[in-house]
Amino acid sequence: MNTRKHILDATRQIIQEKGLARVTTREIAREAGCAEGTLYKHFETKEDLFLAVVQENLPDFAATVREERAGTQSVSSILEEVALAAIGYYEKLIPLALSFFADAQLLARHREWMCEHKAGPQNPCERVAAYVAAEQRLGRINPNLIPLSIAYLLLGSCFQYVFNRLFLGSNPLPMTDQQFAAGLVQTLVEGVSSPSIA
Repeated sequence: MNTRKHILDATRQIIQEKGLARVTTREIAREAGCAEGTLYKHFETKEDLFLAVVQENLPDFAATVREERAGTQSVSSILEEVALAAIGYYEKLIPLALSFFADAQLLARHREWMCEHKAGPQNPCERVAAYVAAEQRLGRINPNLIPLSIAYLLLGSCFQYVFNRLFLGSNPLPMTDQQFAAGLVQTLVEGVSSPSIA
């Protein structure tokens, strides 16, 4: 396995187990099976390593939701795929990103990086909104609704679902991710479909 990736995976695991404030480079090196000095061959500082964990260890949400998918399947089936991808995305993102709030300097550096790379938590919402707008142009979603509002309703619900599960340590809802996504999308689509296809 690539040494850099092994270090990132080890760091992510330790952050999830112990929290950012308690992570040491010695622990990371031990978990990654390398010398502590090896970490600094790949990352200038411990903070750079933490930033890379968040920036490079996220699933590719963008592959799931693309504007050009509009009209290729039912709105419901595409939005269910988006919801499930969002659940997977937030499952990895939340434990890592929220730990940044324990370190104001690290959070500030991450904000700078997001600004430089035009990245950030708003991007998935903008991608979903672009897809919704494309469906509106095809007449498959009510054109009077605001695409970004629909995106935030969908993704915000997925974020809250994952946050509750992670915070409580178990799923508070008596359903699978698939059932949650299907129910969420059904509720959403019944409110956004054009009358002719409702």
